[in-house]
Amino acid sequence: MLSIGEIAHSTGVSRRMLRHWEDEGLLTPAVTDPVTGYRRYQDSQLGRVRAITELRALGFGLAEIGQLLDPQIGQSTLESLLIHQVDALQREITEASTRLVHVQHRLDIIQNKSMEIIMNLSLTALPSLNFWGLSTAVLDETEIGHAVSELYRRLPQSDEEIVLLYDGTRDDQITVSAGTMTQSESEAVSRIVVPEVPEGVTVTFDVPPESIADAWILIETELEKRHLTSFGVYRQVNSATGHVTLQAPVRERH
Repeated sequence: MLSIGEIAHSTGVSRRMLRHWEDEGLLTPAVTDPVTGYRRYQDSQLGRVRAITELRALGFGLAEIGQLLDPQIGQSTLESLLIHQVDALQREITEASTRLVHVQHRLDIIQNKSMEIIMNLSLTALPSLNFWGLSTAVLDETEIGHAVSELYRRLPQSDEEIVLLYDGTRDDQITVSAGTMTQSESEAVSRIVVPEVPEGVTVTFDVPPESIADAWILIETELEKRHLTSFGVYRQVNSATGHVTLQAPVRERH
């Protein structure tokens, strides 16, 4: 007879999982010592453990496995269980295929934008900005997209280029600003001034990146190759013609 440790070693199933299967009624030790609680199994039970493992790998739940391993199972029950699992696996395949398309699409874009950044990246002084806009604060980079959408909604309608700022100089928040160069009659907007930066990075995209966050990651990767890093207030200018320019101060990487 085999101990639970020997069963675990032979099948690759942990002792904890074997005990769980016992609790679920899927695996019953041939003998359990009433004093020590040690479990002993028949050699033939290795096959049952492997069968449970294989059915788990196919996605069946423990209750379904119990039915499938019941020697009294009828054809209709067996077919019903298998049909249900076929449907579940088909759904998983469809969902996984959709996710694969999205991931591959994002990978293709990143690779293409990486080459575009290499070709268009320039290191130069950044001019001062003086524009009229709105600001809001977020706690994490993942909230920036929603904040930008909300600022766009609140800004007075305009055909001008839109200036966006991302100020992460504080540890506890990121200030997001959006506005235009022309003073609006709206009392909601206020003047936003950004001083000139002597050393900065500029990249202009003819076609707006699908993910501005990915674009910043690629820019930072290219700066790292030049032993530089970006910091401070990040700029984004969306022109009326569809071009997008990203800018940020840079310094030597320590």
